[in-house]
Amino acid sequence: MRIMTNKCLIKKETNRGDINLMKRRTATRQLSEAITNGLLQVVKAECYYKTSRKTNPVETDKFLEDLQFLCEADVFADCVGWHYQKDYKTNQYIAETGRMDGDSENIVIAYLRVNEGVKTEDIEKMLLMKEED
Repeated sequence: MRIMTNKCLIKKETNRGDINLMKRRTATRQLSEAITNGLLQVVKAECYYKTSRKTNPVETDKFLEDLQFLCEADVFADCVGWHYQKDYKTNQYIAETGRMDGDSENIVIAYLRVNEGVKTEDIEKMLLMKEED
């Protein structure tokens, strides 16, 4: 039996001291399904370049098109590792890929709004990486 860790702890330095953020793992297919099924809506997306430390906005339509393309390329649908967390102050989610990968030059970040009438439990059930045997 293979046990998969679905959470990771990230330490972040702020002007108020260090804080710990809990991020959960998900995959491209699960993120796409949460958006396609109307649980979440992309508010904005951006690409951060680690070397130059610059952030470029990504058009929402382009982000959705590329996300769908990865899902259609069945081989990559479950390969790209995403991490997400809920922002309890705004009741939104942030999903990102590339931050935890030391070999990746880019971090792609999507800011997601919870659609009206959607329960947090439904979103968590859709997004949370499933354990495999």
